[in-house]
Amino acid sequence: MELYQRQKKYFEKAYETGSHGWPTVGPTPFVLRAIPRIRKSLDSGRGRILDLGCGEGRHTLACARAGFDVVGLDYQPLAIRRARNFTRGRKVRGRFRFMVGDAFRLRFPPNAFDAIIDYGCLHHVKVPDTRRYFESVLPRLKPGGHLVLSCFSTRFKHHPGEKRRRNWLVHRGHYDRFFRKRDFETLFGKQFDILKMEERGDGLYVFWDVLMRKKQSPI
Repeated sequence: MELYQRQKKYFEKAYETGSHGWPTVGPTPFVLRAIPRIRKSLDSGRGRILDLGCGEGRHTLACARAGFDVVGLDYQPLAIRRARNFTRGRKVRGRFRFMVGDAFRLRFPPNAFDAIIDYGCLHHVKVPDTRRYFESVLPRLKPGGHLVLSCFSTRFKHHPGEKRRRNWLVHRGHYDRFFRKRDFETLFGKQFDILKMEERGDGLYVFWDVLMRKKQSPI
């Protein structure tokens, strides 16, 4: 079975059992701190946000509570069902909806969003497919829009003593990619200004949280 199909099966099982290890409620503090900055950059209106790989919808809900119109998208139907159940009946200032979709095949028009949140997609994209991800995702963000990104740090480990000789591995049927601080400038520097970067976590699970703003006229 092709790797991405095996990866999708892995996440399906993770959502079925609920024993996956990632947060299901409450937004990451980095995202909460980014929301006012995104709001301040808007000329008018609510602003639209795409929560890419939304999982149970914790960041979708946080952005809607801040008054944004939000689309929570995940390629795992069970994640979308869980998100809809979790958020059902919650009253917020903005509007939100959930949908099943593939990050490689986004069906939104160019410049559709004022911000995109990716908390957990890019670090499951194979290195050779980085360009496919960029060509699908980045055109949907308006010039001047914000990208809020979280990726595995090279300090991330699945278990004590884990050793790697490269910046990726296939672990339990899914692909994980690990990032150094300088990788974000290398990958995004032509199209984005990097505004804030923090390494989060201690012990085994360490991430990079990055806030970027798309240049008005990318080089």
